[in-house]
Amino acid sequence: MKRKFFTLIFIITALTYHAALGGIYIVCDDDGNNPAVTKEHVVARFNEANAILRQAGMHFPVTVDSVQYINKSAWKNLNRTNNNYTVIRRDMGLVPKDDALRIFFVDAVNGSTFTGVTARRSMAVGKNASGITLAHEIGHICGLFDIYDTRGNVTIADAGVVKAEYLDPKDWAAGFYPDTLQQADLVKRLLMYGYVSPDAGYIPHGRVYGVHIPRDSNGQPLPTTKGMAYVGLQDFNRQPYHSD
Repeated sequence: MKRKFFTLIFIITALTYHAALGGIYIVCDDDGNNPAVTKEHVVARFNEANAILRQAGMHFPVTVDSVQYINKSAWKNLNRTNNNYTVIRRDMGLVPKDDALRIFFVDAVNGSTFTGVTARRSMAVGKNASGITLAHEIGHICGLFDIYDTRGNVTIADAGVVKAEYLDPKDWAAGFYPDTLQQADLVKRLLMYGYVSPDAGYIPHGRVYGVHIPRDSNGQPLPTTKGMAYVGLQDFNRQPYHSD
């Protein structure tokens, strides 16, 4: 027997929101050599990300001609262990100085070429990051948060099979999944799954039960916990918003 789940993810909205960008940049050395990736690479990753973001009626119209280079050797390897990490991320958000979103393709983020990071009015992705990772980071910019099956010593491994109370009612009533599907495995299918996964990419309608990091009223992270995480369309702001 199969039950319904996530039909919404297959419905493409007729009206697509074209997201405004302040610029898409490939970071090079100070002398303009050794770009992190090619322009064709950037377009390919956005094509992959757009296929996922269609679930939210969102599209980034990126072409080779819309991709720029920026010569900043210090920006090629972003790592929170660097003393200038916070300053660099702030400065990325000031290129140019306005409220539009800037996206940078770099060599690595926190030692990984496969991951990304969001910052003040900007985001960066490593040179080997997939379109899933790019869409995931855009999800953060649009108000969504990470969800995990396990993080540190907090886990939902004991949650068992998917249940109505683990999902938004509109998700529970749509799509198909096997009776044996574990909640911990469902979480791994979501776009906002907090680890790199080739199976991620789905955006549910609403919040989903999992391990997450809640925020206080000032947006500061609280201890990791289990509960309903902000990973769905009902909390997805198609106009990317920015915060310090």
